[in-house]
Amino acid sequence: MSFSPFARFRNFTLKNLKALLEVYPDEARSMEWSEAANEIEVKSPGYKRTSYQQACQFGMEDRGGNRFRIHDYLFTFDDENLTRYIQFWIKTYFAPNPYVKGDDDAILIFCEIVKEILTSPVHEVKFDDFFHRRIGGGSDDILLNAIKSYAEPVRVKWAFGQAVLYIEERDLEEAKRELTYIEAHMPVGNPRDRKEFFDRFSYANFCSFYGIENEITLPQTETEVSFHTGYQSTFARNRIIFGAPGTGKSYTLNQEKDKLLGADSSNYERVTFHPNYSYAHFVGTYKPVSDKDAEGNDSIRYQYVPGPFMRIYVKALENSKDQEHIKPYLLLIEEINRANAAAVFGEIFQLLDRNSDNVSEYSVHTTEDMRTYLADKLHGDPDDYKDIKLPDNLFIWATMNSADQGVYMLDTAFKRRWEFEYIGIDEEEQKVQNYIIPIGMGDHRRYVKWNALRVQINQILLSDDCKINEDKLLGPFFIAKSMLDHALENEEQFVKAFESKVIMYLLEDVMKMRPHNIFRGHAKKNGKMIYSEICKTFETECEGVFGLEGLSQENREALE
Repeated sequence: MSFSPFARFRNFTLKNLKALLEVYPDEARSMEWSEAANEIEVKSPGYKRTSYQQACQFGMEDRGGNRFRIHDYLFTFDDENLTRYIQFWIKTYFAPNPYVKGDDDAILIFCEIVKEILTSPVHEVKFDDFFHRRIGGGSDDILLNAIKSYAEPVRVKWAFGQAVLYIEERDLEEAKRELTYIEAHMPVGNPRDRKEFFDRFSYANFCSFYGIENEITLPQTETEVSFHTGYQSTFARNRIIFGAPGTGKSYTLNQEKDKLLGADSSNYERVTFHPNYSYAHFVGTYKPVSDKDAEGNDSIRYQYVPGPFMRIYVKALENSKDQEHIKPYLLLIEEINRANAAAVFGEIFQLLDRNSDNVSEYSVHTTEDMRTYLADKLHGDPDDYKDIKLPDNLFIWATMNSADQGVYMLDTAFKRRWEFEYIGIDEEEQKVQNYIIPIGMGDHRRYVKWNALRVQINQILLSDDCKINEDKLLGPFFIAKSMLDHALENEEQFVKAFESKVIMYLLEDVMKMRPHNIFRGHAKKNGKMIYSEICKTFETECEGVFGLEGLSQENREALE
């Protein structure tokens, strides 16, 4: 098949359904549809070009005759019942329908998905596989969002970057019941008949689908966004791990990420801050994106594009509504102080102040773009998201190294909203205790224990000659464990890597103003310490380039 099941205009959401209802004329039944379309165009410019396609496919208006017919009962529904209409619609919708191009046999998309899931041994099917095999064309993103939002018990999860449609074991009987009902009571019929398609979504069919015998009571309710889920964890919500380079900050967070998330290890976003990183990158901004118009031509449109913070926030808040299956969500920030953190967080910084329930103590006011995006993703009204807070199932962890050049200082107000954890210079050193590395070249090659060499270099840096702070010392993993694992496989390559990492760091970052206090031997050229001469000295004098020949015999033996 190769048809697009939906008009490419907007996602099918409560917000867009209500927007279409607001522009319909009161006298619709007595008007010709062309006259009605002109009147709607005044209220909603662009309607005749694209919006009407969505309205027709949504089963809201009938263009099967001269008169403009609409479903009056939708005007009496509150948000809850309008949402139920969308759920009813997506489950009984078929394509290609009278408003979709294509001569293929029409299929009930929801029913076909349920059938494939029920016949699967694991009760799931890859969305891309289903879409390209059974449908094709465009609008796969719109279909996926519609299924994700309104097609329960069919649910959506992500595995290895792919969307997977699945039904939980407890919902299988309900899925079978709905499948049986739709195929028995609402078969496709004539897929080219627009009047028949419109009548498909009548009030009688709506009530029959839900087993409603009497008139629906329409209570007026306000939506309240809940941020407290009761999620319990021993891990801190806002957390910064800091220490000298190579102490294993990222490794520690990665290990504890797996402990926090468990089997749901994909429920996180990872980002690395850098000097040019901004609020727009981190939270989100309104910008142009490429798209296709109704005729399939390339076009540019503007939309709110979320950053890693907003993406993980939406997932956490969406999950918080499912009280039976609360899950943790994690935002990992590497090198948080390599950008201007206060500017990157903007007003979001206020949300970091959490109460005893681990929910933001104070809310922040959202922008119009952010509000619209949240309402679209979380199936509510924009007014529901005028103010937001961090839910208690959202964790934000970061790493920081104050020794890096060009880092930004974190102000006191920002820092007090985090729990800081320090990793000492020799913590976890037992994991690299027995690694042997080559130093020197050719006939001058020596073999030493990496950790012993590291410790001795640190002692020189701490001595009265250098007086270097601990945050600039060498941690056990300053040379990555993956490099240490293969140090003896290509010795010359490792020596060159040692020079570019250890020697360059000591020269450029640690002892730039006093290199002669750490580098000894014949490491000068024209009276100056330069990198190339230091490397040549290291290749011939090995550890002597650091002045280690003056150490006690006991310490020298530790290097062997």
